[in-house]
Amino acid sequence: MPAESVRLLNNINNRHGETTLAINPEWLAAAAEMIETRVDEGFEPSMLTLMFKDMKGSEASRRRLMTKVATDIYSDLLPRLIKRIKSKTLMELPFFLGCVDWPVPKKHFKGLDGIHHNDGMHFGGLYLVPPIARTASNLMDIVERSRPVLMRSGLLTAIHVEPVSFNPEKATRYVLKSLERFRISNEEVLVLPRTRSEM
Repeated sequence: MPAESVRLLNNINNRHGETTLAINPEWLAAAAEMIETRVDEGFEPSMLTLMFKDMKGSEASRRRLMTKVATDIYSDLLPRLIKRIKSKTLMELPFFLGCVDWPVPKKHFKGLDGIHHNDGMHFGGLYLVPPIARTASNLMDIVERSRPVLMRSGLLTAIHVEPVSFNPEKATRYVLKSLERFRISNEEVLVLPRTRSEM
């Protein structure tokens, strides 16, 4: 049930320690259910990967900055996808689940500009476009048209969009593999929108 999944994700920090959460199947199932529910309702899933220029500062500060850029990109894409945003419920808005990540030996990563920066650290996640989107274009086309706005922070080298063939649990585990490998904490997983303030 979607409402129970949302409550579980919102309250998980009070129920488990970080190490337990990183491998907690109940939390993973709840995240997968949130995605599966939306796909069943016609949301179109894509993998969104953000590559960054070399950043100064500690790894923790770079993680925070990458998360902020990902949040800003979600906000920038929102009016390009949804009309009358404030009249929509959270379940009608685009959904994003992502976190800081590190490269895996996949061929499609080799061509990404910026993969060697920041010790390979980048930001990746699942972006789901709702069926009520104002345009028939897919996320890849929208990102391409909006690239000047999305890149204006000056921190990015590339924004990569790839449609995914869908398996909720497999896709969720792939996106959250840094969590399962104990490279990040649960608090660093970005789930959008969180509240109507993101609308």
